[in-house]
Amino acid sequence: MSGRDYLHIWYLAQSAVILFLLLLIGAWEAYHGIRMVVVIIPVAVIMLLAIVSSILDQQPHWLELINRWVQALCQPLILTVVWGMVTRILIVRLQLPARGIVALGMIYYVVMFAPFASEIGGQLQWTVARIFYLFWWFNTVLAMEIALPLKFTGPHAFAVLISTGAVGAISYFVMVTTVMRAWKLSWPGIKPQFGWGFSWIVLAILIIADLWFTIWNAYGTGDRWQTVLTSYHLVWKRPTGTFTMQAFEAAVGEETLCRFGFLGCSLYAFRKFTNRIPYAVVLSSALFALIHYFNLFGQSFSMTTVQVLSAFSLGLFYAVVYLYTGQLWIPMLMHFLLDWTSFTASNSTMMSGNAGAMDWLTLVLQMILFIAITIWMMFGKRRHVMKRHADRLIGEDQHFGFRLEFN
Repeated sequence: MSGRDYLHIWYLAQSAVILFLLLLIGAWEAYHGIRMVVVIIPVAVIMLLAIVSSILDQQPHWLELINRWVQALCQPLILTVVWGMVTRILIVRLQLPARGIVALGMIYYVVMFAPFASEIGGQLQWTVARIFYLFWWFNTVLAMEIALPLKFTGPHAFAVLISTGAVGAISYFVMVTTVMRAWKLSWPGIKPQFGWGFSWIVLAILIIADLWFTIWNAYGTGDRWQTVLTSYHLVWKRPTGTFTMQAFEAAVGEETLCRFGFLGCSLYAFRKFTNRIPYAVVLSSALFALIHYFNLFGQSFSMTTVQVLSAFSLGLFYAVVYLYTGQLWIPMLMHFLLDWTSFTASNSTMMSGNAGAMDWLTLVLQMILFIAITIWMMFGKRRHVMKRHADRLIGEDQHFGFRLEFN
């Protein structure tokens, strides 16, 4: 049996358990006259559809299509909500210790979406659909806090891990890794495979540029164009656990979504184009930038626009770093250090006020730096190294369908 066969069995078992729990909770609420049962019934029907569709070897195309899109839209949210309800019931109704229940719950949450990603996500063939659902499934990163209110989480450390999305980011990474393999694309890169043409000097230049920008972004204090690059206030502030985990969530979650997911899907979509690498890099970076407009809920439009354009240039840089090294953990680490130092230095995760002249000036300097590096990376041996890694990221020279046989 292959890995996907085992995930199929897990998917059926998990769906059956979810359906049973929904019926049990619905019966209890109906008995006590709680009207929420009218919500549980259609959700139970969705899970029943998931089971029936997976069991049938031959099914009408319309049923397969409806099930695919309904499950892709709804099942991650259903799994999250039921996970939270069961966790609360075990703590409140059965009086089991919150520390142990939440710890086990977080562990299961990390792997809970893997069978769904293989069974349902693996059926998505259109690049636009893949990109859309990668973005939609990102809801699972922060949905934990909604499904399990902080008063039930037990120790403060657990509350931080859940409320910041740190656990959700790891879960999302596992989900996306599973679905990318189902699409016969890429591993995220763990073991370095640099090969011919790779230059440690080029990597050192990329790292130095990133470190300088990280320090400038967090500690630069220039308030005039003459001092914008030379004035710093290097004062160390003790980072809080919340800021650290928020930086971790952004690094792991956003790099998984944009560099691993968006970039991988874009490379596959442009696989027959001569300039597929710059096309994919620009598209994935633009998507990375646009999702920052969600920060409009807490920031001014002008400051958010500065952040969006900043994210675009950073996306270009992180994309070429990922393609040049083939290692997702490197842009993850760069992203983490950037946010961690920025959050700690500013004592905030949001950008306040309206964008001023200095904000636009620093943005222009940042975009010049990272666009120049991106263009430089598109030529010579650097491009050949990125092309080789791009081929691997879209599934070439990789093995799929590993099997485990038990005699």
